[in-house]
Order: sequence, then C-alpha cells, then structure tokens
Amino acid sequence: MSALENRGFRVWAQFSALALLGAIFCQVALAKELPADLSGTAAVTPLIEIDRPVVMSGDGSPLFVLIRFKAADFDYHGETDRPPVHLSLVLDRSGSMEDVGKIEYLKSAAKMAIDRLTPRDRLAIIEYDDVITVMWPSAPVESTFPIKRLIDGLEPRGSTNLVGGMMRGVDEIAKHPHGFSSNEVIRRVLLLSDGLANQGVTDPREIGRLVRSVKSEGIRISTMGLGRDYDEDLMQAIAENGGGNYYYIEHPTQMARIFEQELQILFTTVAKDVTFRFEPSQGIKKVDVVSLATDTDYDGAAFDMENFYAGESRAVLLRLEPDQEIFREKDTIVDVGTVSLSYFDVRTGQEATFNGNVTVEVTDSEVAVANALNNEVIVEARLVAAEKRHADIITQYESGNYEAADDMIALLEQDVTQQNASLKDARLANKIEALRVERAQMARVASAPADRSAYLKSTKQRLYKAQQGKRNLYRLQTGDKGLEVERLQQALTDVGHYAGPVDGIYSQELENAVQTFQTEQALTQDGVAGPATMQALGLY
Repeated sequence: MSALENRGFRVWAQFSALALLGAIFCQVALAKELPADLSGTAAVTPLIEIDRPVVMSGDGSPLFVLIRFKAADFDYHGETDRPPVHLSLVLDRSGSMEDVGKIEYLKSAAKMAIDRLTPRDRLAIIEYDDVITVMWPSAPVESTFPIKRLIDGLEPRGSTNLVGGMMRGVDEIAKHPHGFSSNEVIRRVLLLSDGLANQGVTDPREIGRLVRSVKSEGIRISTMGLGRDYDEDLMQAIAENGGGNYYYIEHPTQMARIFEQELQILFTTVAKDVTFRFEPSQGIKKVDVVSLATDTDYDGAAFDMENFYAGESRAVLLRLEPDQEIFREKDTIVDVGTVSLSYFDVRTGQEATFNGNVTVEVTDSEVAVANALNNEVIVEARLVAAEKRHADIITQYESGNYEAADDMIALLEQDVTQQNASLKDARLANKIEALRVERAQMARVASAPADRSAYLKSTKQRLYKAQQGKRNLYRLQTGDKGLEVERLQQALTDVGHYAGPVDGIYSQELENAVQTFQTEQALTQDGVAGPATMQALGLY
C-alpha cells in the first residue's frame, strides 16, 4: 500500500463512490468533481466533461472530452515553507542589448530577482553572447551584494550563442542535486534573449532534442523574449518542450515584473513532474489531443505537463473517434477510456495518481441526446478549432501571403459567427471580436516591418496561452487575477478611469471602470475587457 493510501486514501473501486485516494475514479456523466470536504486535499483537482454524454445507438461521430484541472489555492507561510528553488539566470549580453537601455533594465530585473531568494535557494548566473561565461557558479544565496556587483558590470557585446548559454545554465543546476531531496526542489533555467540564435547550435530539431533531454532530468526551462528581433517560434518551442513558461516582453520596462511573475510561479508550485495519460477503451479507433500542437495515435495520449502553481486553472481537450460497433446496444453504459494524472505533491512530499473512467450512455431517444448536450465542451471544441485555424492564418501572414491570410481570417470569422448563432456563448463572441480586431491590425501593419513583428509576437503568445485553456490575454472579467489584470488596472489608471489598487484582482470597482471606459469609447458596455477594449487601451 502506498504512502497516500496509508494516510487514509482509497480507490473508487473499493468504495463505489467518487473519493480522493491514491487514485480517483470519476464515473462521468455531465460532470462530477471531488466532494467539497475533500476538494482542498488534492494539489490538482480534475473535472472531466463530455460533449455528448448520451449518444444515439450506432452513432460513430467523434466525441470530445474536456479535462479541466484546478490547482489548490494554497498559501505558503513564510520563506521556509515554500519549496526551495535552484535557479539559473541565463542573460543575453549581445550587442543588441545596448538598444533603448535594455541592459540597464535587465540589471534591475536580475537584481530584483536575486533579492527574492534566500540561503535555502541556489542561484547561478550565466552571461552569454558569442562567448559564454559563468558569472556566478551555482551556490546558496547567502549574500546578495557580491552578486549584484557582478550584475552591475554587465555590458553589451558580441553575437548570440543562445543554446550554449542555456545549456551552461542547465549544467550549473545539474552539478548540485544535494542539499534537499531532488523531489522537493524546483529546478528552473530562466533564459532571456533579445536576438536570433546565430552562434553555436541553431538547428531547431537539435535544440528540441536537447531541451526534452533536460526536462527528463527534472530541470525545466522558461524563456523570455525581449523586443521585436528575437525568434518567438524558437523561444516558444524551448518553453513548451522544456516544461516551462514563455513570455513576450514588449518593452524593457516590463522586464522586472515578468521576472517577478516567474518567481511567484516557482515559489507557489504545488505539483511538479506532472504526467497526463489517456488510455482508450477497445472500440476507440483514434485519440487526438486537439488542445496541443501534436496528435497521438490509437495507443493513447501521454505527455508531460508544466508544473502547477497555486490557484492555477488549465484544460486539455481530447477528440475520440469511436467504432460504430461500440455504441450498438441501447440502454447501456459504455466505457470509452481512462484519464490518468500523476504528479509529485510539493506540499506533502508524496506522489499522487488520479484515474478517471470516462463513460457514455447509449440510447435510441433523440430527445435524451439533445437534453444531455454539454455546451461547455462544445464551445471549448469550437474555440480550439478556431485557434488552430487562426494559427494557420498567422503562418500565411508571416510568409507574406497577406491577401490569402485576409481571406482566411474573414472566412473564420464568418464560420465562428454561424456556430455562435445557436450557441450564443460570450466566449465565442469574444473570439469573433478578436478576429475582427486582428484583421484590422494585419492590414494596418502589413507595410510596417517593426509593427508587423510586434503584432506577430503578440498574437502568437495569445495562441500559445490558449493551447493551455488560458485566454486571459484577450478576455478579462470579474474574478480573474494576475499580471494581465494588473496591466489593465494600470492602463485604466493612466487614462483616469480607475483609482483603486493595482493588485491584479478584477474587482467590481475595476468592472465599473471598464464600463465607464467602454461608454466613452462607444464600445459594448459589458464590463469585460475583450479585444476591442484592450486595443483601445493599448493592451492588444
């Protein structure tokens, strides 16, 4: 019996009811989640939903399964309570960092990050251009003064050996596994660059292989792209393959806050080494993880997920292709597969595993099928499909096929509008608004290379976040929290419509301020900061 079971956890099969144990079995209809008295126990709570939980006998059309994950909103009490961090700051000092004072903002951001660390944490600092230097070998942060003095000496020079700098940062972390159990430590490389990788390893496939190898060793890589001249596709790919986060820093003044955001994520990590798996039942011909860039075959879907931090929400969408024979017999419950999630619970120091059976009911009643439709999953499937088409449009646009891209985005807007005629969902309406705003932006920046680069980086970041079910880069509303809400609060403060705290909480006061601004700008007055509102504030 596992340690979790010894602490009172039991599997569903032993109790014939949903319970949180070493494993959780969810017998899914429309949606079932953990009982309220247990929901705070798990570091990550899954909620499984199906678009058609009741299907017609003989129906062989695809099923969509949506798995929402909610991380416990856990509050660490004091520096010694949070997990220790082994961090490598890999800082670009190439010649382009001299522009618009980038290097000075980098120094300030790096020193701020250093101030957040304690002697329980280890820090390494690597500077790179075409030469790679370990400025500060990995060591406990006993005193910040000598580290900051070295940071102050950074000066721009040379070209960009991005991968060489990144791997030196990895090496510094890998040298020092001792001090804590490796499971307890959050090990992260934070890579910043403002230019193209033009020295050392530059082949994307080789870079991907290196990053995946690093992740398998328990070291995750987050990337920060600064300005308009770096390769956002490479930086996103490193973060995605490296199990970290990707940030587009439009202006150097944002750098310190982005550093702080990444550290906050590290400090509030509740689950790490997260693995998702879906095992299809016999009769399911194919499984696609449609919320990711890659598909999987009928053997099932399995992939590593990024660490979860406190209060975070995330989603995975699956598309299942059933054999018609699986739903032949009416008035039966059919098992279509099992969702599994395993992770290390940073709070308890224990491994945790969850398993959820996904079932559908077979009927010959069209009324029963219609009444059971789950619009939440249907809308999510429509959004994911629209975002994939949107990504294809951006590829066309980036290649210079402006007319084709315009035709494609107009058709996508039309299709989503038709879909939403019956669904009448605010999220789809918001996507339609985003397509309209972006179509106008695409036309406006087509002949301006610098503005076009900024547009591409912004929209790619929005699509990157949307893959994880996070759409707060183009839709913010009451109840939302985080850095994007902070930016909204500051923008409304700057135009004189908001006088409340810039605390990252979308309050009623902020909603009122948004509505006032929308009235002034002749926008839809719904208190939701969608693309048109964000664009009017310079945030989109």
